[in-house]
Amino acid sequence: MSSISIIEAVNTTSLTFQGQQIITAMAAGVAYVAMKPVVEGIGLDWASQFVKLKKQGEKFGCCDITIPSLGGLQKMICIPLKKLNGWLFSINPAKVRDDIRDRLVRYQEECFTALHDYWNKGFAIRPTETTADDRTPLRGIVNRIIGKYGLTYQAVYKLVHKEFGVEHINELSPKQTSEAIEYLAGKVIEGEFLGKNTTPASKFDFKLYADNANAACCLLEQLCEIYGKEVDPALRLLESPAATKMIGRLSSALAISQCIRGALYRNQGMKLSG
Repeated sequence: MSSISIIEAVNTTSLTFQGQQIITAMAAGVAYVAMKPVVEGIGLDWASQFVKLKKQGEKFGCCDITIPSLGGLQKMICIPLKKLNGWLFSINPAKVRDDIRDRLVRYQEECFTALHDYWNKGFAIRPTETTADDRTPLRGIVNRIIGKYGLTYQAVYKLVHKEFGVEHINELSPKQTSEAIEYLAGKVIEGEFLGKNTTPASKFDFKLYADNANAACCLLEQLCEIYGKEVDPALRLLESPAATKMIGRLSSALAISQCIRGALYRNQGMKLSG
């Protein structure tokens, strides 16, 4: 393998790849990824993978790169970032951590499809991400779980993010969105969320949330007014289809917020001023 020393001339950073944090470094205009964190992150034995990478160094473009770390400069075996997908494709799913095995299998299935389409159709298309409307059923089950078990949005969505290797639900494909709904429904059936309510109903501060809902409504009303007077006319002059979509979304958001505010106020016997 070649040896590339990087101390000041190369930038290093951390990014998310398939739900895992990886360390990348730039050297001679090529993006490299440090393999030890990747290997250990998916539950593989580093010693055996190190030997494998050494033996197939030319295939994967391996090199030793000195990367700055909290403990000082550290030499790490790296491969070009563009070859990381191929390396993952070569991994036996049975040897990785249980919690990411299904995700790796789905990823490898995508690779099979992509290779087949490339060589047989001349092109490969990555599954499209979903629209806000596509994700409505998923948000619905999340809201029901939150309402019934008192969990936070962050806690529930974190389960989905981890299971499907995404940072946001808008990265889910239509198929994954359906699978995510089934995944959460399965958690409910299995009683996964029982006993995890950290916010007893008796301590729920209705007045606080009513006041917050009122503030949100006021801001949305102002936003709708600004949009109607300043933004909408300009978009319509440009004949942009976004004009209708945006006012529709704003109006819906305002209506939903007003309903929530009304319900909270009625619960406390409060009346809106003005």
